[in-house]
Formats: sequence, C-alpha cells, structure tokens
Amino acid sequence: MRQIGLARLITDQVTFAYLTDVYILEQYQGKGLGSFLIGCVNETLLSWPALRGTFLMTSERDFYAKRLEMKPFDGAKSGVYWMVKKGPRYGLSD
Repeated sequence: MRQIGLARLITDQVTFAYLTDVYILEQYQGKGLGSFLIGCVNETLLSWPALRGTFLMTSERDFYAKRLEMKPFDGAKSGVYWMVKKGPRYGLSD
C-alpha cells in the first residue's frame, strides 16, 4: 500500500486545532482526493464538541471557505490568508 496524501492537525482537541499540512501527490491531484481529505478533517473537528477554534494559513481561501466553512481573518492583505472556524465552545463560559 502507498500513501498518496496527508492532512496534519496540531491540536489539543479543546482549545484549538491548527491545520498545518494538506498534501496530495501531484499525479493524484485533480481527482477530488483533497476535498475528500478535508471532509475527513471536518468530521474530526466536529467530533470534538469542546473545540473553541480551528486555524490555518493558505493562499487557497475559497477552497477552505467552502469545505470547512472557514472565514478569512480580518486584515489579510498579502494574498496569504489566515482562516478561522469557531468551534462549538467558542465564546461559552465554563
């Protein structure tokens, strides 16, 4: 069996999740595997009910906005976007 892609989150499963890497080998790109992989990431994020937020940095704003329902962080002017997604616990007091 051969690995053809990956997605990596740095997280404590409560306070934050930072999506650091999403990669599909070039010969497998354009076949919907990246979208599938991000769908799996989203399922994982949704399984952590205490998660306060998810972050990533990207130049592919529309891809993540659509698939993860993320929004650009205000102030993105350089063509690289910080994206955020509020988790179920965002803004709730303990």
